[in-house]
Amino acid sequence: MPGTYSQILLHIVFSTKHREPWIKPESAERLYPYIGGIVRAEKGVLCGIGGVEDHVHMYLPDAHRESPFVEVGA
Repeated sequence: MPGTYSQILLHIVFSTKHREPWIKPESAERLYPYIGGIVRAEKGVLCGIGGVEDHVHMYLPDAHRESPFVEVGA
């Protein structure tokens, strides 16, 4: 009998303060690995990361819903 595989990913978006364009290509080269290190330190898995000058997108497996680095706040 064939099996079914499914995976739910969380799409998390971080914005710069006041959506100012602070993330330049030079800094993004260092920023994305740095964020990846934070995720790994929290026992997480980063499936993908990217962004533009004023925000960053991260893709994480759904298992990280309960993780301390994914908190919903005001």
